[in-house]
Amino acid sequence: MIQAIGYIRRSSDKQDESLDQQRAKLEAYAKSKGWTLRTVYTDDAISGSELNRPGLEQLMTDATTCDDVDIVLAWDRNRLARPKDPIDGMMLERRLVESGKRVIYASTGMEADRSFTSGLIGYIEHHQNGDYLRKLSRDTMRGTSERAKRGLWPGGPTPFGYDRMILDEGQPKRIIRDLDDGCQAVLDPASGEVIERLAKGRRYRKQEHETCTLTPSSTGRVRAVARLFADYAAGKPTRLLRDELNAAGLRTSRGNWFTVQTILPILENQAYRGRCVYNRRTLSKWHRHIQGQSVERIDQGVEKRPADDWIVCEDAWPALVDQDTFDRVEQRRTVSKSKAHRRGPAIRSEYLLTGLFVCGVCGGRMTGHTYKNAKGIKTPYYVCGRHCSGHKHECPKRYTVPAKLVEQHILELIRLDLLKLRDDDRLHESIAQELARITGSRTDARGQLQRRLAELDQQIAQLRDHVLAMDPATAKSMGLYDRAQVLAADRERVERNLANAGPATPDLPGVDEIRRRASAEFDRLKHVLVNASVEEKRELIACYVQAIKADPDRQTVHISLYLTLLSQKIAGTGFEPVTSGL
Repeated sequence: MIQAIGYIRRSSDKQDESLDQQRAKLEAYAKSKGWTLRTVYTDDAISGSELNRPGLEQLMTDATTCDDVDIVLAWDRNRLARPKDPIDGMMLERRLVESGKRVIYASTGMEADRSFTSGLIGYIEHHQNGDYLRKLSRDTMRGTSERAKRGLWPGGPTPFGYDRMILDEGQPKRIIRDLDDGCQAVLDPASGEVIERLAKGRRYRKQEHETCTLTPSSTGRVRAVARLFADYAAGKPTRLLRDELNAAGLRTSRGNWFTVQTILPILENQAYRGRCVYNRRTLSKWHRHIQGQSVERIDQGVEKRPADDWIVCEDAWPALVDQDTFDRVEQRRTVSKSKAHRRGPAIRSEYLLTGLFVCGVCGGRMTGHTYKNAKGIKTPYYVCGRHCSGHKHECPKRYTVPAKLVEQHILELIRLDLLKLRDDDRLHESIAQELARITGSRTDARGQLQRRLAELDQQIAQLRDHVLAMDPATAKSMGLYDRAQVLAADRERVERNLANAGPATPDLPGVDEIRRRASAEFDRLKHVLVNASVEEKRELIACYVQAIKADPDRQTVHISLYLTLLSQKIAGTGFEPVTSGL
């Protein structure tokens, strides 16, 4: 009996029945022809313009390697691809045909073969399928631009500290809040009560006629944003800011742990000033917004747009950060960027050991490469960047190191060391003795008093602005004068305590705090290993790993970790040098 495999795809999860309908139609078509439909490959909520789809790649691999498969079946050409260039769609079909498979579309019964008629129709249909997305992109960009000009949220992840306010004909209808566990809560805008809770992975989708703006989120998050900007403007390191946010139980709008890489975009986001800014960069494959017009793109990828093409609307929603604080943060970010050392493609690498792994032969950087065998199976490796780039006089050795083997080994090593740090009682006794020796068993509240004084000064200044903005009778009726007296008395008390405080002692945590942090880091590591992004895993590894060196002659990898506690050298990963061409 003839064996067939199928492919189905939908580009949006709004098409609730699309996948089931496609599958049923393929099964019915195969049955009517007397074929056996063995497997149906699926891509869910992925655009047809994206040619690197998991389901499609698996289909291509199996179709070109399985000799007992005769037919590749799809409902229509637009399910297989909506390519930007119609040649890309035709090349997909060509690979299948060259492997000896028949490519048939069930909606029309048409077969993609080597005939002139099939090639002509295939080119026209692939062009039409791509042109559909091209026009859709143009219309979508025009609509988003108009919304941004009106001060409505143009789309994307909700900034931390804000909720989305869904508007129906300009009137508040729903408030959508991202929760710390990755779920979403739907709130009533009048009462603030939770109407519905959406599980992690499910997202609230507004109707086509509705619009969206931003509104301040819970009081705790709003305060956290104000404190984040104030502390950074005062010179506090971003790693400490990250630790404080995570320790407070706060998570990003996607429910993930805060990292330095997630904090920096917050500090640069104009939305916290109440500004709606659109077209700072574009990810669109099809169009870019230039001088008020949608212009078709030839290239692809992320593109930063000049300030002249930005669409800016002031006072689009309530600001969470005042102008002076935002300007000071912006100045510090400018200085920080000018001192940055890591540049280039290493920042965007998908490999965890980028920047840490060196070649034991020449000392050059090991870079990540993906090799694809004859069956289309991809395997990630690390290779010497100097040798791979052609500088064979600097590094004559040709070899590869399996990426997953070394990366998983290092992550497990960090996990075991954190476990030892968490549970070793003798280690914590030694830490307690050393802390007592350094601090003289004294505690110091001087930093806390200074911080409290700064907070009171800010509150008094804000209160003064409110009083000046209204007449005295109204200010008195609202209790602003009484509030000012309370703040002034509190400030005098803090100043007296600060004057009586002794000299500052080192700001070191106690042994209980160290144990708590170790336990928290261990729990965080378990979370990172399962759910974190490549950037978060790379940041974690950089905190522990000092250097990694490959030794192709001994077929080992040496890993050096920071601190005496983490100083062991690990050898014997067992990689085999590759002598064939790269």
